[in-house]
Amino acid sequence: MSEQDSRSLVENWLFALPEWKSRLEVLEAQLEHIPGLAQKFELVAIHGQGQKNEAILQEVIRRLHAQEMEIPLLKMKIGMLEAAIRTLLPVEKRFVESKYELRLPNAGVMKRLFMTPRIFFQHRKTTLTKIYRFVGGSNSILGVPDDLSGLEIAGDEQVTVR
Repeated sequence: MSEQDSRSLVENWLFALPEWKSRLEVLEAQLEHIPGLAQKFELVAIHGQGQKNEAILQEVIRRLHAQEMEIPLLKMKIGMLEAAIRTLLPVEKRFVESKYELRLPNAGVMKRLFMTPRIFFQHRKTTLTKIYRFVGGSNSILGVPDDLSGLEIAGDEQVTVR
């Protein structure tokens, strides 16, 4: 993978980090309601069609899938990226916070950190390269897609992509 591609990949991960954290909170909150859903488990008629619908069953299955697959994956991704950020120098941490957490434009980051454009882009390059190397490069867990609904587990426990 080219150096430019790796930097844009790391930037995508850093921009996705807040979304991953909020998604994890939502999934964990939904798991608290599984016992309540299971108590109401019964087939209900679809309004106007008179057919039975397994809506509650499908919701329980979706949440159990989240518990088994999505939550552990999100925890690994968040932990890996936060560990990479912790290894950075203080100025690099402030750069990551300004650029990717606060989402300031480049000019705002330069002003906040008292950087010239040249120093800004040097810091960007070195910071993103350090993170890319720390997380394992192109073979990182961060490269696994967030939406695991496209994955199927075959009978022999192999995961395949549809």
